[in-house]
Amino acid sequence: MDLTVSESKKRGETELQHFSHHHPLLFIQHQSVTDKAALCFGCKELIVGPSYGCNDCKYYLHKRCAELELTPHLKHPFHPQHLLTLLPKSPYDGRLWVCDFCQRSSSGFVYHYDPCNFDLHINCALLQSSIALNFPTSLHQHPLFFIQDHNDEVNRDCSGCLKPLSGPIYHCSDCPLSYKFFNLHKQCAELPLAINHPYDRRKHPLTLLPKRPTHLHNCSCYLCKIKWEGFVYSCSFCKIELPLDDFFSPQTITTANHEHPWTLLSRQRSFVCDFCGTTGDCSHYICAICDLLVHKNCISLPRNILITRHHHVISHSYSLQQQDELCRICYEEVDTRYGSYHCSASGCNYIAHVHCATDKAVWDGKSIPEDPDERSIEALDESINWITDVVQKISFRENTVAVEIKHAYHDHNLRLTFSGEINDDGQCDGCMRTISTPFYSCEQCKFFLHKECAELPRNERHPFHKHLLTLIKSNTKFYPLCSACGRLHHGFSYKCNDGDCRQFFECDIRCILLSDTLEHPSHEHSLFLVHNFSANCNACRRKSDPWNMTYRYTKRCDFTLDLECATLPLTARYKHDRHPLTLTYFDDFDPSQHYCDLCKYKRDPNDWFYYCAECDNSLHSRCALGDLPFLKIGSNRYKPFFSNHPHPFTITKNIWDCPPCKFCGEVCNGQAIQCKESECNFSVHWYCRFKQL
Repeated sequence: MDLTVSESKKRGETELQHFSHHHPLLFIQHQSVTDKAALCFGCKELIVGPSYGCNDCKYYLHKRCAELELTPHLKHPFHPQHLLTLLPKSPYDGRLWVCDFCQRSSSGFVYHYDPCNFDLHINCALLQSSIALNFPTSLHQHPLFFIQDHNDEVNRDCSGCLKPLSGPIYHCSDCPLSYKFFNLHKQCAELPLAINHPYDRRKHPLTLLPKRPTHLHNCSCYLCKIKWEGFVYSCSFCKIELPLDDFFSPQTITTANHEHPWTLLSRQRSFVCDFCGTTGDCSHYICAICDLLVHKNCISLPRNILITRHHHVISHSYSLQQQDELCRICYEEVDTRYGSYHCSASGCNYIAHVHCATDKAVWDGKSIPEDPDERSIEALDESINWITDVVQKISFRENTVAVEIKHAYHDHNLRLTFSGEINDDGQCDGCMRTISTPFYSCEQCKFFLHKECAELPRNERHPFHKHLLTLIKSNTKFYPLCSACGRLHHGFSYKCNDGDCRQFFECDIRCILLSDTLEHPSHEHSLFLVHNFSANCNACRRKSDPWNMTYRYTKRCDFTLDLECATLPLTARYKHDRHPLTLTYFDDFDPSQHYCDLCKYKRDPNDWFYYCAECDNSLHSRCALGDLPFLKIGSNRYKPFFSNHPHPFTITKNIWDCPPCKFCGEVCNGQAIQCKESECNFSVHWYCRFKQL
């Protein structure tokens, strides 16, 4: 992107020699957008309005960010004891820093005080705030700041009502991270400290408390049943506690998904919600005309939504005339006498529980209009790929194949190979798997792309994440971590760029090729994707983190596969075996054979391994694939792993004559980190890299 600097030169507008850049920056009144918009190097947001720029370096600053140079020091009320200094880059050796107000990471300008490691994003530093006087100490022990407009910088929930922050807020700058960042909506901060409410028939006043009181082990109070964590109105005599969600709920409400008004029944009563089919025993809405009972949270269920598990819009209904079916998310039965989400597309029988379809892991929280344009939704998903030009194509009967292409992620033309001898060490630069036909390659470089990787769509909706993902090419100088399987990888990946997403999500290609159902040769049943589940993997017996995804089959057995094992290649190569080794799922050999032919250490017979039946070679999966199977061999790490080693490193593989590992003293059989300097014999096994020199 080039900004219109020539017009500025003709008008004779001034240049700025900014402290953050070595070239003069020219004032730009208007910008011209070509391929993509430019980012401000100060606040890391899109350039909008007047700016300063250096076109040679593609370096741009908002006018307001550039003029912060006039305020190099700032005394901020969030940190009044010290003067903050404006810095053009991270004070932490180039690493990302985290703003102490909005808690977002950044690499842009920062107001910083070094001894306290206090940092403020420049947009946050410029927010207008004032001390909130006379705030009740019974609700919070620290002074609060009132901020009239936080410009959506704080992407968190209110500590009182637990709803997303919006509008004017109260903020505490003294709470440690363990307190979960105390912030309040203006209306929550200004609630009365005592009220009378229909909940309490004895008419005792309910007192506002900042957190749950201590309850008895077998307490049956309303609050314990919903596990509320925000502010409550409580009566200690009657054991009644009213969350703010109930306090703000209107007594009568009209919704678009029902023709009659709903009335709030402020009484504990056991019932089955007609909108979601689950039980409840708390306050709820009732339609006396239709005899419907509905949870308060279900009363506002959207009619139409789009989830990552299905390519059509699905609609909510509470009166389906059909037999019970299986939910296509959890694969448990759906009782269609109650509410569910279903697909009304012709020939599609997709159905899901309400709570499965609206789970935060599969739905982005947005509703779809009543008459959605299915073609526009599908067009968003089935977007074009990064093939920018077809140079040559040939026809086979009714099929046309592009045999020479230009791809956005390589500078030279790529030609298609259908068959022929392939170097076993060749890697696809998209998915980092061993190259196989058909593939595109560059005649000038060692650049390969499987045909399916070259044709990957630019945008993708995937069951692993609730937002639209965009295809990017990773930088080989750094090692991205796949959010699905946890492996370091190079090559292409899909990344979430949704500005409202609180989860950093980047998924490598091997994982993106999976779906919500997995057919794996290790198990006779289909496996289904489960979010936020922790269990021991049947392949490696490691327990997954509770926020991770796994594949499971729960009806007849508890077979579980984590994504790292689910994406293991079915075959691998061993340097001393002319045959490919096959991934093997059980070991009934003689116990004396339970060892690895590469590292000579014992194998656990319960773990998967690679095996050649003809040569009787058995290898640990890590020995067969290496510690870094999906990093580009020869890629450079310019920032040293070891602070006391001065040279950059490179990734190497199968170097039988390399120097012994600096830490364990053994010669590397797989990948290693090796110094790029030819006269330096520094070499380290990947798994030894954290040991101290």
